[in-house]
Amino acid sequence: MSNKGKQKLDHAVDDLEREVPGKARRFIEWARSERAKWVRIPLALSLIAVGILVPYLPIVGVEDVPFGLLLLSYDIPFLRKPMAATIEWLVHLWRGIKK
Repeated sequence: MSNKGKQKLDHAVDDLEREVPGKARRFIEWARSERAKWVRIPLALSLIAVGILVPYLPIVGVEDVPFGLLLLSYDIPFLRKPMAATIEWLVHLWRGIKK
């Protein structure tokens, strides 16, 4: 079951990678790799904590919570399907705006 969630998440993030510029694409590729696991988990938890504790800052704030959840979803199976659905919806929305 979690394998299907991982496949959905991988497919959604593949779509996201096609829409972002070069440096962001390289960061996403690195963050998805297994070697990034020990950086990915603390970074995700830090983003979520900052987003919750100081949501009013202009550069870091509430918008960091979804990024943290996305990073964390690679390591926590029950987050995979909801994050995949969210990414697919955002990519669809972005493609509609871009037209």
